[in-house]
Amino acid sequence: MRWSFFIAFFRKILLFLARYGIIKQEVKEKDCPPQKKQKFLGRHGNGACSMKGNKIVLDLEFTPIKDPDMQMVAGSEILEIGAVKLGEANEVLEEFQTYVKPQYSRIPSFITQITGIDEQMVQNAPHYGEAMRMFTEWLGDEQRSRFYTWSSTDQNVLLREADLKEENLHAMYYTHWVDLQRIHQRLYGFSRPMNLTNALGSMQIYFSGTEHGAMADARNTANILQHLSNVKRVREQIEKSHITYNNTQSHGFTTGIRIKKK
Repeated sequence: MRWSFFIAFFRKILLFLARYGIIKQEVKEKDCPPQKKQKFLGRHGNGACSMKGNKIVLDLEFTPIKDPDMQMVAGSEILEIGAVKLGEANEVLEEFQTYVKPQYSRIPSFITQITGIDEQMVQNAPHYGEAMRMFTEWLGDEQRSRFYTWSSTDQNVLLREADLKEENLHAMYYTHWVDLQRIHQRLYGFSRPMNLTNALGSMQIYFSGTEHGAMADARNTANILQHLSNVKRVREQIEKSHITYNNTQSHGFTTGIRIKKK
């Protein structure tokens, strides 16, 4: 009975990871959930099971818009785009990074404190429209891309800023989005989603680089995606139900805290 339970559980993990392109596996159409049931893809994503192409791990840094009328459309402007392009086997192919000059916002001191980005760093950077054209050119349109982010916030910021500035984005920005934060939460059975640093700690991975930099965050999110593709490792970690928390001072992990009862 115990072995049959673990075999069934293991198969569910395989299907779950394959469904969102994290591992390469043939998934039958009947195993794909209806669009209305895909709760962690974001409001524009459809997450087609059979999609092939590059995986784009994306992270944004942004600053708030203060104008109340503009806030009705978009609450933030992007300051930095960082992205890692992975192939079908989750190998790193390329990276992309650019700062973005906000049009309606000054960068407040608390944003500089968090991200390290100040007015001087974005002074000669492209505005949103040009930055998105550069990013789209880097992505290429010879094959479809699927976007992976840590939470759905970056997706919403990117698309709402396009609405505010009346930019016509490529159609791919309105289709395949995957929220890795929710996938991590569901796979490991946590009661609430974690920030990127703590999620890495739960997988016993050190954060590499400086937190809240778009490029470093994208690299670390890509690292999580790559680790999730190691199904044996994921299964062992889930069975142990063990979590450790990184802290921003050490970028390491402390003694584990058990959060799930057997």
